[in-house]
Amino acid sequence: MPSGVKHEGFQGPAMGVSNIPCGQESAEARTLADLFSNRESSTEDGVADLKELKQILSKLCCMKHDLMSPGQVVQNMMYLPYNNTHDRENPADTVARCFTKSIPPRDLDITFGTWKERALTLISRLCTSYNLSSSESDNAIRLFMQVLNDIFSIAKDVCSPPVKAPENESPRDPKGHILKFVEGLGIYTGYY
Repeated sequence: MPSGVKHEGFQGPAMGVSNIPCGQESAEARTLADLFSNRESSTEDGVADLKELKQILSKLCCMKHDLMSPGQVVQNMMYLPYNNTHDRENPADTVARCFTKSIPPRDLDITFGTWKERALTLISRLCTSYNLSSSESDNAIRLFMQVLNDIFSIAKDVCSPPVKAPENESPRDPKGHILKFVEGLGIYTGYY
């Protein structure tokens, strides 16, 4: 590219005022990331665990950014990588399904539950690796739960289908089905 020519276009999630993508969406996420970033890890795994925690925080913050955008376009989540340790599906697909109202509440619960479980495991490991005190560890968990609960409440509002939508309309929703020739049979009690 010739000097003096600006490259236009969007190259990834907005960095804003943070060292994590979309971190400008949550002061708690920035505070939590900085809690570990300003220290030295005493274990080999500390740096990798912190990198993964920042990925989860980025996904939460970028999801908030995309869900609250007036254009309802998957813009920031699109550039975040899938990680099979804490993702159930491509993060951009989760937001896209929210916009189309095709993500069942159960799937949304599973997605956020997986992020929560993995992040709390990472925070526990990081508190040990970075030698945090008990009160600092409690604060780290509190900060993460604030971030998670904030974005989860926004996601439930944006992703939920309209009030008059019929239940169990998504092909991913579990549904029971009884065949006609089995309907009149009694309860199976096993072989004697």
